Amino acid sequence: MNRNESLRKAVRAALAATLALAATSIGAQAGPSADQIMDKVFDSPKPKGSVLTMTMVISKNGQKLTRTLTTWSTGDNAKGETEKTLMKFLSPADVKGSGFLNLKKADGGTESLLWLPALGRVRRLGGGSSDQDQAFFGSDFTNRDINGFVKSDFGYAIVGSEGGIYTIEATPRKSIGFEKLVYRIDSSIWKYVRIEYWRSGKIAKTQTDEYDLIGGYYMPRKIVMTSASKSSTELSFTDYKLDQELGDQYFTERFLKQ
Repeated sequence: MNRNESLRKAVRAALAATLALAATSIGAQAGPSADQIMDKVFDSPKPKGSVLTMTMVISKNGQKLTRTLTTWSTGDNAKGETEKTLMKFLSPADVKGSGFLNLKKADGGTESLLWLPALGRVRRLGGGSSDQDQAFFGSDFTNRDINGFVKSDFGYAIVGSEGGIYTIEATPRKSIGFEKLVYRIDSSIWKYVRIEYWRSGKIAKTQTDEYDLIGGYYMPRKIVMTSASKSSTELSFTDYKLDQELGDQYFTERFLKQ
């Protein structure tokens, strides 16, 4: 091998090493994948159990309707546990005593019970759209929205990133009444601060979320759902009691009716 050929091989080897190093550096700087981002969101720490007051304000046709509830919650799907939530209305008089119980399994399976004192019976909601896509007590939230999702309900793709906010497009793996959801994820707290619900190529409704750091957890302070029809529902949260020991007796049909 002559000297020129040896030099050319050395140059090629050096160039290959430089390109490999550059590729490694670029990969290291590429940031998390869409699935990794959503893992951080769905796996974010939750209190062992919580009790809080929720105020619901429904704004429609220039009028406002205010409802107050107590909410009990426990469980963490990310740990393989069933997430249990019970809501009981305190006011106004026409819904006082009504309640909603939801049990959401780690695989996404849901059991929901609705108690309306005027009817004198508990109604078990099915998993289909006829029940899940109904408005939750006349609000802009559906029963499905209140129940929530698990990570495996969707496939995810990053469609934007700016200023520490990731935009994630979530494509449902089963029918949920929408063709996609678009999340805005704040990477400083790994929580979604906005969700767009898309149907037939248009935004059907938009959800915005605000949080407070309480007892070491980022807990929702205010959630607003705004529909394309311009009606909106605001949920505000106060009187947090976190890491409460809540036994199974709180999440039963008997307690729902009390």
